[in-house]
Amino acid sequence: MYDHIADLLKWILVPVVILGAMALFRKVLPMKQYEGTVQEPSFEELDGRMGDEPSFEELDDRFRKMVWPFNLSMIAIGLVFAWGSHALFVWINHSLAVADTPAVFRELPDRTIWWFFPGFGALALSYEITLQLLAWRKGRREADLYSRWSNEKTAMRGGKYAGMDSRKVLRWLAVIIALPIGVATALALPMHVSIGPNGIRCCGYAFKPCKVYPYSDAKRMTVVAGFRDRDGKFSSQAGVVIDFRDGRRWSSVDMGSFQKTVDPNLVQFLQEKTHLIAGFAETEADLPPVAKQ
Repeated sequence: MYDHIADLLKWILVPVVILGAMALFRKVLPMKQYEGTVQEPSFEELDGRMGDEPSFEELDDRFRKMVWPFNLSMIAIGLVFAWGSHALFVWINHSLAVADTPAVFRELPDRTIWWFFPGFGALALSYEITLQLLAWRKGRREADLYSRWSNEKTAMRGGKYAGMDSRKVLRWLAVIIALPIGVATALALPMHVSIGPNGIRCCGYAFKPCKVYPYSDAKRMTVVAGFRDRDGKFSSQAGVVIDFRDGRRWSSVDMGSFQKTVDPNLVQFLQEKTHLIAGFAETEADLPPVAKQ
């Protein structure tokens, strides 16, 4: 019952946190007032040059036709950033695994984990990158004016984003959310398992020393079908579990890949190397611990 209550609270807290964050952003990162409208810093602050600032109506006439090209460019940049950074993470992870040690089989983390930073990074950075490209083509003044006009347009329409400086909000989100996720993701790059001719080498998170499991120390080998969640529901995640004489246990599912069946070539290879016959268990939790020797 408590688990269901916790799940319900999560669904309630998510929108509450989002609404609270929007209210906080309006307070700590508000748009500045200018001649009865809200805006970003004046031209004197932007480029140190005195002069008349265009009104909102002038900016609206100037940038109205740019909305669709700008938004489409922002979407394209976000997609390129997401797919490109994801592909880069996958390539680095694979390259580190191949360079580690010769292996007959290799296991890499599920590719899903490489999507967190690309996703959050694309959401937080695509607007700023698009503005920087606009500044590169037409000057910084033009990009700052477009950002100011966009904020004013949003404020006139109302809604949960009205009243905040969207550019500053996204910059802070990039620093406090996307950057930590990027660092956490980079620390997972060395994760892999090399199953070689003499043993199993597991390299884990944060560049920690790799663990080596010699086949000569293997005491029990078991094929498992999956796992049960906290509600007792069974999920298929087949893998091979090997217990060693020193009490350690290695599982092929530790990398997080979900497979309904185990690779028969892997099972045969491990049986030949360990000289053990593979048993079967529904889940790894059903296996009793092996006494240390």
